[in-house]
Amino acid sequence: MITGLYAALLALIYIKLSFNIISLRHRHKVSLGDGGIDELQSAIRIHGNFIEYTPFVLLMMLLLETQQINPYLLHAFGIAFLFSRVAHYVALGKTNFSIRKVAMATTYGVILILASFNIVYYFI
Repeated sequence: MITGLYAALLALIYIKLSFNIISLRHRHKVSLGDGGIDELQSAIRIHGNFIEYTPFVLLMMLLLETQQINPYLLHAFGIAFLFSRVAHYVALGKTNFSIRKVAMATTYGVILILASFNIVYYFI
């Protein structure tokens, strides 16, 4: 199952993002919230942003996979989304917003295309 591959790869990224938060909490001795520490607040938002988009994209990919969409298209969606999430993670640690803009545009593009394909497959 193609979606399973991307779910597994994204799960590894999720674990990395979670460990980043755990490490920062330990370093700054903060058990709840961000303790007013910008670095921890940023890590929490990176993690939150990831978990806000990832399940939705994986669900739409899975629905298309059950409709037997072209596997190369499904891989293209998975690779693009994976790229966008890694780029977003990298970009949020920088002051240059151009990478972040590309990452979010790619994320929204993947969601829009997946939604469109799911709507079309409903009617055919």
